[in-house]
Amino acid sequence: MVKLARIVRKGTKSPVLTAQVSSSSFVSKDIQTYFSNNNISSTDVHYIDISSIATTASVFLSLGDDAITKANLLIQEVTSSDGNIRSNNVIFSNQVKLLSPMDGQSEVGKFLCIGMNYVDHCTEQNLPVPTVPLVFSKFGSCIISPGDSIPRYGPSDESDITHGGINAKLDKEQVVTSKLDYEVELGIVIGKTVPRFTKAEDAHKYIGGYTVIHDVSARDLQLEANGGQWLLGKAGDGYAPMGPVITTLDEFQNDEYAGAGDLHIECRLTQSKDGKKMTVQSSSTSNLVFSTPQIVSYLSKFMTLHPGDTIATGVSYDCV
Repeated sequence: MVKLARIVRKGTKSPVLTAQVSSSSFVSKDIQTYFSNNNISSTDVHYIDISSIATTASVFLSLGDDAITKANLLIQEVTSSDGNIRSNNVIFSNQVKLLSPMDGQSEVGKFLCIGMNYVDHCTEQNLPVPTVPLVFSKFGSCIISPGDSIPRYGPSDESDITHGGINAKLDKEQVVTSKLDYEVELGIVIGKTVPRFTKAEDAHKYIGGYTVIHDVSARDLQLEANGGQWLLGKAGDGYAPMGPVITTLDEFQNDEYAGAGDLHIECRLTQSKDGKKMTVQSSSTSNLVFSTPQIVSYLSKFMTLHPGDTIATGVSYDCV
């Protein structure tokens, strides 16, 4: 399994494709001493430069098992007892800024989403479980790093509007929404071109990996503005934090669910006043209405999917 991450070294501007590893993966005394001297925890994560194999995650995934094998060999070499702290391949956590694992505008050609795809979410909403996937879209420009701020453009107390969909012209204030909402979702990242009309039992061959997507929604735009502006409510700049990694499928169970039959997925919010974390969504992919292979198969009816195309598979129920 390779956890693909895109980072920028401090003091540089160019993104680097890396493999994320934990402190405990390193057995070199030299590196463990560095961790101790710099108060780096055993649970911290670090990064191995794999740009010699591929410079982007979408290209890496398109290379399949060959790229995974090369990356694992490089990881083993760098984290071994012979690992050297001065190796250019090792980038420690205190030396990086973490980006989204793919650049949205250059790597993600299609950004598709599946609505009402958790049985528990349908029950919560008192809605029937769909018999056919509900598909909508975001754009690559929605994708930001997992730690980036999400732009809101909320109204002030003096504003005479609550969201930007009320007037056709620009408003006095720069108002977009007053009902920004969270949705944590499992993301499918396509690794190889999916032929049209691919069967569900063959779809796993084309899934390159899984990631985490925050499907941010402006509910007032989505459900209230001009009868419901789904696209505007879902596709704003910054409305899809992604990552921190894309995890390759090679160590997931090779079954009818493409390894995603029972993955725990959870959304936590940190309260700004006291810093306490509150779990607001918690479920398992065992509650998916349509499995990841079924989703890929269904979409292949209508379009060709390419490496880097991303699918958000739906949100679970709110537990608050």
